[in-house]
Amino acid sequence: MAQAPKKKNAGAQNDPAQGQANGKPKRSAGFFTFVMICSILMTVLFKETVLLLTIGMIPTGVAYLIDTHPRRHATKTVAWANLAGALIVALELWKGEISLSSAIDLLQNPINWLIMLGSATIGWIIHWIVPLMVLRYLSLSMEMRRRTMREKQKEMEKEWGTQVRGKAPLDELAELEAGPITDDETAETEEEEAMERAREEAMDDETYEEFKKQ
Repeated sequence: MAQAPKKKNAGAQNDPAQGQANGKPKRSAGFFTFVMICSILMTVLFKETVLLLTIGMIPTGVAYLIDTHPRRHATKTVAWANLAGALIVALELWKGEISLSSAIDLLQNPINWLIMLGSATIGWIIHWIVPLMVLRYLSLSMEMRRRTMREKQKEMEKEWGTQVRGKAPLDELAELEAGPITDDETAETEEEEAMERAREEAMDDETYEEFKKQ
């Protein structure tokens, strides 16, 4: 008896979630067509502004070429800062006569190039400095938190003895930062622990004697 041919799992092939898991979601051809039509219309209707912004955003193109991060953090930071500077120059174009000659005159002005390139430079500075500042802030915050925890730990030791510590995570972190413990440090630690035990035993004896007197 002939068997019916097995149907292919069309849901697995057309599952958009599976397609996104394999990589970035692919744009449809209609999307690129829409973008191209809008770009052509913008170029025809506002050719002066498009020319000014295209040339003024050259630093963003350079950032895109040298930025190797998958998420393009540097490109995004420089692009927004560069766009702010380019729009400042574009405002000068919009205030006066909007023509190609006016746009070219603005591009020939060194002050305008200083504004556009300077804004892109600010974007690069933000990209380099802000992560370092955040990292420094987090480091200081963790150090302050660690000191607070160590102070609380010492207060508990004074009240309950060193037994309450056990193998504290702070001790492990201190060992990693301090490096291997020498024989002198080990002997000193053992001596301190012996003195602490003797003090606790003496306190227990005094408590017992007071109990007997009562």
